[in-house]
Parts: sequence; C-alpha cells; structure tokens
Amino acid sequence: MAAIAICCSYLVGYNARICRGIKRFWVLPLIVSISFFLVADIDSPRSGVIRVHPMNLEAVVSSIQAP
Repeated sequence: MAAIAICCSYLVGYNARICRGIKRFWVLPLIVSISFFLVADIDSPRSGVIRVHPMNLEAVVSSIQAP
C-alpha cells in the first residue's frame, strides 16, 4: 500500500508539472480504488474475485486427526 501511495503521488506531481490540465488526474483515484478493492476482496475469502485455498489449515487438520 505504501508503494502504491508513493507511485500515485509521483504520478500526480509529474502530471501537474508537465500538463496543466486535468487529463490524467483520474489515475490516482483509479489506482487507490483498485488497491482498496483488492484488500477488501482478500479479507472475505469465501466470496470475491480472489480465492485462496487454505492449504495450511488443511495440513493442520490432517495432522491433528488420528489415523
């Protein structure tokens, strides 16, 4: 998140110096909203775009069960 914030700040400053219009100022809100979407999507593992298989939890369950 910090790297995204630094890159976005650089882009806004670079675009403000080069072009005085507001042509490319939509980049910052777009990148920030995508990063927040991805963080919120990872937070809900059962539904969403990103799905992570809980291999570590399955390994713990298999090691706890008696053969």
